[in-house]
Amino acid sequence: MASVQLKKAYEGKSDNEVYEAALKAIPNAGLTVWKKRELARLVLGTGNVDGQEVRCNIVVSMLDGSVTVSAEADDLPEEKLTQTAEKLLVELDKLLA
Repeated sequence: MASVQLKKAYEGKSDNEVYEAALKAIPNAGLTVWKKRELARLVLGTGNVDGQEVRCNIVVSMLDGSVTVSAEADDLPEEKLTQTAEKLLVELDKLLA
C-alpha cells in the first residue's frame, strides 16, 4: 500500500474556515466525503483514480489553520497519490483565496 502526505499553512485563516473549505474541497476534487469529525477538524474521503480505490483525509490544525492532506491506495503508484493530494490542495487554495 502506498501513501503520501502533503502539508500547507493557510496564514490568516481560522481553523474553522479551513475545515469548512476542506468539506468542499474533497467533492470539488472528484472524491466523496464519507466521514467527518468536526471536533477533530478531520474530513475523510474516498473515490477512484484510474479505476482504483483511493482514500484521503484532510486534517486541519486547530492551532494555526494549517492542513495535512493524505492519500493512500492499495494498487496505485505514489505518483498518482501525490497528484490526488495536490489536487486537494489546489481546491483548498481556490476556496480559501
